[in-house]
Amino acid sequence: TTLFRSHRAWASRSLRKISVLLQDWKMAENGTECQMSDLERKICEQIEYYFGDHNLPRDKFLNEQIKLDDGWVTLETMIKFNRLSRLSTDFGVIAGAVGKSKTGLLELNDDKTKVRRSPAKPLPELNEFKNSVKKRSVYIKGFPTDASLDEIKTWMDSKGHVENIHMRRTLERAFKGSIFAVFDTDEAAKKFLETPGQKYKDVDLLVLLKDDYFAKKMEERSQRRANAKSKSKQEKEETQKR
Repeated sequence: TTLFRSHRAWASRSLRKISVLLQDWKMAENGTECQMSDLERKICEQIEYYFGDHNLPRDKFLNEQIKLDDGWVTLETMIKFNRLSRLSTDFGVIAGAVGKSKTGLLELNDDKTKVRRSPAKPLPELNEFKNSVKKRSVYIKGFPTDASLDEIKTWMDSKGHVENIHMRRTLERAFKGSIFAVFDTDEAAKKFLETPGQKYKDVDLLVLLKDDYFAKKMEERSQRRANAKSKSKQEKEETQKR
């Protein structure tokens, strides 16, 4: 039984390697090394998100994995991530997609069974990263509360390259209908903010720089406290008059 399991595991690994080689051969035969299908683009974006500046510092599981093998993570491990596995579990397709990436963020090992963040692109220092995203982060409100991340991401794709989307939720995990989105450049965020009449499915959206949103909320809280204090004082004065 042990020998059978060993042979089956060996056969499974061999088939996956053959799948990767066939993928490469088809790409070379068709001259499509540089062309990326919609599925490949989504696969690349998803894996780049996992290893990117926004997710990697706070992803406990992935951080544990990259410590095991000089940063390398097997594709077998990667397909345990739900969003990637929904796109594809075919190692040949995944490796082919990563191989076409132009960002330079990811590397494949020689037999294309592992992926890692390129050592040439180390994670930025935390304070440096926080400062770098300030002018690229926007607050958007007005999405239906039943909207999915994929639906919002598809809509955002037409607005510029977005590095990260955070769907704001209640304590019960219900979507609030608002997001924080981080564009890849200050200019892209500025262009989005300055575009009038932003709508999602014919519904007007409230769009603010993330810092402006927090400043607005702080001002509203201060105003509520001032109103409550004024009301309490007025009620106290009226009570004393009786």
